Amino acid sequence: MIKKFLAVLTLLFVAFGYSNATNVAYVDMEKVMNQSAKGRKYKAGLDAKLKYYQNKAKELQNKIASLQSQLNSSALNQKAKEDKMKELRETARQLQNLEIQANEELAKMKAEAEKKMVSDIKAIAQKIAKDKNLDLILYGGLISGVLYADKKLDITDEVLKEYNK
Repeated sequence: MIKKFLAVLTLLFVAFGYSNATNVAYVDMEKVMNQSAKGRKYKAGLDAKLKYYQNKAKELQNKIASLQSQLNSSALNQKAKEDKMKELRETARQLQNLEIQANEELAKMKAEAEKKMVSDIKAIAQKIAKDKNLDLILYGGLISGVLYADKKLDITDEVLKEYNK
């Protein structure tokens, strides 16, 4: 008796759900984020910051190599060697701190950019949904719940066009 009730309830839910959500579309978020002017601007900012940190790290790595080379010199007395070792440890610590700082700052920049872009894209999708009388817009891309969607449901290019305005 309970199984029959659950089966009928499930059937009614599915039928009701399909009858009310007939206007469906999807947006490829990855495409919008990668191909939009704002997405490219955010990526350029991240790339510039990454290059900055790579250059700083390279400078510190070169300094470490130079200090190690100097430590191998027989011309240094014991006091000079101790000073070079101290400088080497400090430079290695600076490099480690730089790597941590870079990872944190780049992750924060990326998260903030993605949050802003998703918010903007969502607002655009909502406007398009109202204009086109859509009941549901799914998102696609690298990670999503959409395994397949017919191209006629794809409003990605329309969202991209609006986002680039």
